[in-house]
Amino acid sequence: AYLGILNVSRHLTIRRLSVSAHLQTPSQRWQLPSPLEGNGVDIPEGAAVDAIVSHAIEEAGQHILRVEVSYASVEGGTKTFRKFYRFQVVNPLTISELTTRAGDNSCFVSLSVEYNQKGPDA
Repeated sequence: AYLGILNVSRHLTIRRLSVSAHLQTPSQRWQLPSPLEGNGVDIPEGAAVDAIVSHAIEEAGQHILRVEVSYASVEGGTKTFRKFYRFQVVNPLTISELTTRAGDNSCFVSLSVEYNQKGPDA
């Protein structure tokens, strides 16, 4: 996932910005390491920072990407907000394997690949 933060202010610097991301699948939850996570970075007026976080998706079903942003407020405290992105993961291919031994020295392997998705005509 691409994480981009743009400071649109003409007068204020964003102080101690920290961005963390988590991916939740039907069975597990992972923290996605981000260079924007930790002690925080300062973003001057009109500037931007970005990062890419990733994780291999190996499980079908409902997934949720949770992004949390925190920064120092003008009053001196910390402000935090979270955004959740829900998306469905489907398995587009079914791969079947059939192995047959033919004596002691050879073996035949047959692979069948089937596309599971319905097209616009279906």
